[in-house]
Parts: sequence; C-alpha cells; structure tokens
Amino acid sequence: MNNQVSAAIFAGGASSRFGSSKANAQVDGQEFVVRIAHSIRQAGIERVLLVGGSKTDATRWNLEYVEDEIGGAGPFVALLSALHKTETEILLTMPCDVPWIESKTCKMISDFDLNFDLQVATKQVPQWLCSAWHRRTITHLEQQFAAGERAIHRAVTGLAVKYLQIDTEDLRNVNTQEDLLG
Repeated sequence: MNNQVSAAIFAGGASSRFGSSKANAQVDGQEFVVRIAHSIRQAGIERVLLVGGSKTDATRWNLEYVEDEIGGAGPFVALLSALHKTETEILLTMPCDVPWIESKTCKMISDFDLNFDLQVATKQVPQWLCSAWHRRTITHLEQQFAAGERAIHRAVTGLAVKYLQIDTEDLRNVNTQEDLLG
C-alpha cells in the first residue's frame, strides 16, 4: 500500500442531467463509487474519501465521509475539502461518474513526479477531476478561491502542471442515462 497517497471521490453534484444520483448508478450490477473505489484500492491506495454525497453510502462502502466545506459550491470546494482532510503528501481525485476507471490508470495518475504541483489525466482535453495534487498546492488554491475563482482549470494558473495522456476509455464519464449505453 502507498501511504503517501490518499484518494477522494467527488459525489456532491446534483446529477440533474442524469436524473438520479450518479454515485449510486450501476454498471454490471455494481454502483459507480464501489467500482471506482475498488480500482483506487487495487492501485495500492488504502485511504479513500467520499466528498459530498451520502454519509450513509460512505459508511456502507467503507469510505471516509467528508462533507463539502461549502455545500453546492462545486468541485473546487470538494477539492479543497479533501485536501484539508487528507494528511498524505499526494491526493488522487476522481469524480463519481467515471465507472470504467482502471487501477493502472489510477496508479499512473498517482505516481507523482515531484517536479510538478499536480498531475492531470488528459484525453482530448484535461480532465481536472481525474488528477493528483501535492499538499503544497493548498495555499495557492485557497488564495485563488478567496479571490473569487471557482473553476479548477483557472485556479491552477501559476502551478506546475503535468499532463498525462490517457488513451483508454478509463476517463469516459457518465452525464446522462444514454452515456451508459456507450
């Protein structure tokens, strides 16, 4: 197990386009978050947080529940909430709508190059929620948030970002029921 890395799965969104909780949606009879947490743990990361969503679900899934510090404020607040809760040097983040993420991809993202402040998975565009963050980014991110920034992709300005090209379907996310079909 990698004791220098923890992980956070973001589940605080309203899932309005999907129509119900994406965290509880299923692929092959298994809930999205369960699938994602399994891949993270298979990558050697033992501590997995659920940010937002249901505390009851977190307990049922054997995840540590973290409430968004500011409810309904989006993924940037989820990221800050997770960074404030973790004690490890590196935090791997995943949204709850990437049920096909594989352990090898989680490992690749979390195998951190210390010459950078964060690593972000990229397919055609950066997937800011499929990323790994060094603890040293907290102050910068807090300053960006205090200055009114709410978008992660703009808040990283000034940080050293490593882009990791992912050429598999691991990053395929589910926004609508139709996305489940392929």
